[in-house]
Amino acid sequence: DAELGGYKVPKKGTINFNVAEIGRDPAVWEEPMEFKPERFVGEGEEAAVDITGSRGIKMMPFGAGRRICPGIGLAMLHLEYYVANMVKEFEWKEVEGEEVDLTEKMEFT
Repeated sequence: DAELGGYKVPKKGTINFNVAEIGRDPAVWEEPMEFKPERFVGEGEEAAVDITGSRGIKMMPFGAGRRICPGIGLAMLHLEYYVANMVKEFEWKEVEGEEVDLTEKMEFT
């Protein structure tokens, strides 16, 4: 037997955890239920959130560690394709009264 977080866990017991709740933990995220896409801006070491779990686990959309989903690369590729098609196929308008910054930046993608 062992004790984990004040709970007694029997030998050979099973521990289940709700992966979705990790992404809603107010101890980890400021205003976890608010839509703040800027949390995910950046790449490499600059990324605010590492979805692979290699620099700490704040969320696990693809699992983590050696059991990470082997389809993560394909999923991310499809997400980029999906967003690109959304931008291409729909007419996007700014919210009235809010300015949209469309200045170009010199960046590598």
